[in-house]
Amino acid sequence: MRRLKQSGFNLIEVMIALVVVSIGLLGMAILQMTSLQQNQSAYHRSQATLLAYDITDRMRANMDEVDAGSYFAANGALTGGCISYTGTAAGCTQAEMAAHDIAEWQASLATELPQGGGRVCRSDVDPNLVVLDAEIANPPCAANNSNNPVVVYVWWNDEKSASGATTQFSVSAEL
Repeated sequence: MRRLKQSGFNLIEVMIALVVVSIGLLGMAILQMTSLQQNQSAYHRSQATLLAYDITDRMRANMDEVDAGSYFAANGALTGGCISYTGTAAGCTQAEMAAHDIAEWQASLATELPQGGGRVCRSDVDPNLVVLDAEIANPPCAANNSNNPVVVYVWWNDEKSASGATTQFSVSAEL
């Protein structure tokens, strides 16, 4: 009797192993891409937090103008400030310093966050309940009522996130 030799069995094993490894590598690539997207979103959220606390710290340093309402712009777009500003507050009035703080904060938002914007106001609405689809440039703010807490709204385009939509961050501050 002659033995027949089987051939091609190893080739099928190799092809199955190749398919399994390919699926594993594809899964790892998707995991890496998702990780990078989430890392970018986390970075923007961290920047938004830092910038929100930056303006609240600036406001704490100039409480007279907070009480006067100088930090609460109608559309969050104050510009200008101390004309002779040279890196220190010397020669600036408190109102000029408030305008400068808002202008510098707005510039930082635009620089650090993609399509970043923000607004500081007093509001009696819980900032965690505010949905900014239609209200993105005009979050709910009350008149300069010193009984309401100061709320800092920051928003940016989070195109790297899964939703790809505008993200809002808000902080209610006790000054």
